[in-house]
Amino acid sequence: MSMTHPFDPDCLYELTDEGTIRITRDGKTGFFTGEGIYLSGEIRSADPQLCNWITNVPNPDTQLTASRIAGRDDAGKSIASHLE
Repeated sequence: MSMTHPFDPDCLYELTDEGTIRITRDGKTGFFTGEGIYLSGEIRSADPQLCNWITNVPNPDTQLTASRIAGRDDAGKSIASHLE
């Protein structure tokens, strides 16, 4: 998963195969934990909330239940059936 920072569209946050975050901007790179803690590289600061957002990708094989976000699947219909 990857995304650009909403306040700095030149800054790309990417999830690596190792589970860390690679940030690239203007040819420079930095590596961070999912909490935004610096690991290595030229870029030494990161948005911890965006790092957390990117690393929070559930594995469908290990998820115990389906999503319950209303409107995204059938589970939302049973929760809000009185609104139909």
